[in-house]
Amino acid sequence: MSEFDAIIIGGGPGGSTAGAMLARAGRRVLILEKQTFPRFQIGESLLPFGNAILQESGVWEKVKVAGFIEKLGAEFISSSGAYQQRFWFREGLFPQYPGTYQVERAKFDDLLLQHAADSGCEVRQNTPAKAVQLDAAGATVTFAGGEARSQWLIDASGRDTFLGRALNVPREQIDMPKRIAVYGHFEGVFRYPGELAGHIVLVRLNSGWFWLIPLAGAKTSVGMVTTLEHFKERGGEPAAVFEQVVAASPVLAERMRDARRVGDFRVTSDYTYGFEQLAFPRAFLVGDAGTFIDPIFSSGVFIALQSAAQAARLILSAGDRPLTTREQRRYTRELHRIRNVYLQMIRTYYDNESFSVFLQPTKRLQLVQTVNALLAGYVERRFGMWWRLQLFYLICRLQHRWPLVARLDFDAPMKEPAVP
Repeated sequence: MSEFDAIIIGGGPGGSTAGAMLARAGRRVLILEKQTFPRFQIGESLLPFGNAILQESGVWEKVKVAGFIEKLGAEFISSSGAYQQRFWFREGLFPQYPGTYQVERAKFDDLLLQHAADSGCEVRQNTPAKAVQLDAAGATVTFAGGEARSQWLIDASGRDTFLGRALNVPREQIDMPKRIAVYGHFEGVFRYPGELAGHIVLVRLNSGWFWLIPLAGAKTSVGMVTTLEHFKERGGEPAAVFEQVVAASPVLAERMRDARRVGDFRVTSDYTYGFEQLAFPRAFLVGDAGTFIDPIFSSGVFIALQSAAQAARLILSAGDRPLTTREQRRYTRELHRIRNVYLQMIRTYYDNESFSVFLQPTKRLQLVQTVNALLAGYVERRFGMWWRLQLFYLICRLQHRWPLVARLDFDAPMKEPAVP
């Protein structure tokens, strides 16, 4: 039986990042990836404050020269085009990371996994984990073609939630409607010129939202997110529902006028879940393996990187001993806290009255810069950030009783052409 310091299940951004950090610190690491890279994956929009972890893992310079399109901000727009709000990360409350990249995940994930291998990890692709046994000294993992032993186990298996299911870890009760996403890659989608070319565009619908993420070359990732209930009410195949919604939105219809789909439509459902416990004496749940929320604010890869880095740091600081109960709880609390920061903003985004505030923010008290910082991935506990966010949420709640800003009419005609 092969012996390792750590076994990582899953070679996506979380698994590759944890693996690279551990291997660069001299640990023997095995990464088991069930697929063969490169492979299609959604979640293409990075957050600027994730750059720091890519730097820490040593892969940042490779990302910078990989040819990905630069992302300097985000644009939110109503379905009709009547309301619009644009953010530049360099204008946030903490602007030390003014930009990042829009990445085609097939290429990005392959780059990170190769970097983990270059850093010293043993990487086995097309090798799914089959079973795991945890004990006081570590983990024994059975996989296609063999078995291995390690002191530490990191589950970065994504929505497969391998370890959570194996250990029957209780799931959290997160009060969010079930949603479904229908998405694909297109060519010929309208794209802004200049610095705006890399902005992610998010189009708010009555029943959900659309994303338009410009990728390198002429390719654009376009996806629809709506409630499962609304999707069933419309009936029909996912592609048909997607096209109906595009046709009904002046903004989407104009921007997608010359679009040609590249490849198949894909569908993801059952959004928003989480496990109550994310760390154990010898194991961690990382990224989507531990929790998954609506991707409206591009938090998926960011949370994967954050949790991977924290898991690697804890392993390195623990040495040969298992995690204490306090360390397990601290890891779980911190990842839940980061997740909940975005979950609160997601609930605000879906509430029509709160979204009215979101699209018509005041320039007083640096509230716009605060929301901007959150969109860029700034989730540190700083009082200056915290009280401004709480004030923003208070204004959103008060908007339900008293119109502090104009209430949005989602059926209002656009003020300007959908395509400038």
